[in-house]
Amino acid sequence: MSNLNLIILAGGSSSRFAPLKEKNLYKFLGKEVPKIQVEKFIRFLKPHKTVIIGNETNTEIISEIVKEIEGDIEVKQQVGDGMAGAANTGLENFADEDDLLILNMNDYFEDTLFEQFAEMLSGLREKKQSLLTGFMTEKYFPGGYLVLDDNNFVKAVYEKPGEGNEPSKYVRIVFDYFASVGQLREYMSQAQSESDDVYEVALTNMMQSDIEFVMLDYRGKWVTIKYPWHVLDVMNFFLDQIDGQIIADDVKISDTAVIRGNVIIESGTKIFDNAVVSGPAYIGKNCIIGNNALVRGSMLGNDCIVGYSTEVTRSYWLDNVWTHKNYIGDSIIENDVSFGSHSLTANLRLDEQDISVNIKGERLSSGLNKLGNIIGSNVRVGVGAMLMPGVKIASNCFIGSGVLLDKDVEENKFVRLKQDYEVKDNNFDISETNRDEFRSKLK
Repeated sequence: MSNLNLIILAGGSSSRFAPLKEKNLYKFLGKEVPKIQVEKFIRFLKPHKTVIIGNETNTEIISEIVKEIEGDIEVKQQVGDGMAGAANTGLENFADEDDLLILNMNDYFEDTLFEQFAEMLSGLREKKQSLLTGFMTEKYFPGGYLVLDDNNFVKAVYEKPGEGNEPSKYVRIVFDYFASVGQLREYMSQAQSESDDVYEVALTNMMQSDIEFVMLDYRGKWVTIKYPWHVLDVMNFFLDQIDGQIIADDVKISDTAVIRGNVIIESGTKIFDNAVVSGPAYIGKNCIIGNNALVRGSMLGNDCIVGYSTEVTRSYWLDNVWTHKNYIGDSIIENDVSFGSHSLTANLRLDEQDISVNIKGERLSSGLNKLGNIIGSNVRVGVGAMLMPGVKIASNCFIGSGVLLDKDVEENKFVRLKQDYEVKDNNFDISETNRDEFRSKLK
């Protein structure tokens, strides 16, 4: 794909991702997202030049992560709002005659997409056609939808049309090819909108000017992160790639522990008596899986402690998460979080319907009937606390012992239980009782 240029979008405020932090810096299978994605894009696309567009929080960190990846790579901080601002920031680095592929750092797909694109590229260049990528879905996704004509050319992009108003079954994956940077630059400069869809307006204006946009019809797996619970989709995407058991040489596993299925267990981890790790699962470095604990379908970061008789199921942890005889199900937990004994994450409604989550003041369905909690960094959960399904806890919070938490908690809060109880004199001498009858039944 000689002379193809890339813009990789990693900016934006991630406001819908709250209380979790920078989604472009998450880790999967022990590697940061920029390292995973940029290495993959360069390996398959072999670009002439790659420009990554970050935000004020992640630009320097991404630069550090990708600095050892071979290739002509620059990381720039986004100027301007939305995808249009990101695209314009990237376009400054290319000549009008260049062709260009724009990708999203947080779109995860199979290698077959690159193969399909490679088969189409020479024809696109010859005919001076551009390309958008569609993913057929029967389930509504809050993204852009493609409008197609009878010849499968894309005629418009409708951003977030709302469930029931979709113009087609094709959601747009950000895998946009342009035969001419100059052409895109011209239409971007002319596009106007009162909403955050200037980029999509520019594309639609190009199509209405008889610039042909071919659709790449992608039918493989695709996951992306817009909302916090999408982290679990991406986790599963990577867990499904584990093939066999990859266990570091210095991992210590008790003779009575069980390791089942496809797993990766990193260096320094210890797995104690009667613990079970049921794949697919990833366990990072220097973790402890305590006696009688169960880890299944989950991804744990480094320095995590799964305490005695704790169950961790279908959950994503970053680093330094500690449990002490708990149930953690279908939850996303960031760094440095500790659960007191017998605290738990509820993950299923009594009526077994889909769980809703508060996103920017709006109650949105997650589309999941099992979803636990979404917890930011530096949180402590006291003994016996119960966290209801879909509840979010922001960073630097304490949840006191015995609290039944059914509302989201903002940053830097201490939630304490208020209770009344009576203390009176005890006039019964229990020492005079005899338990021999009870004991006789213990056979």
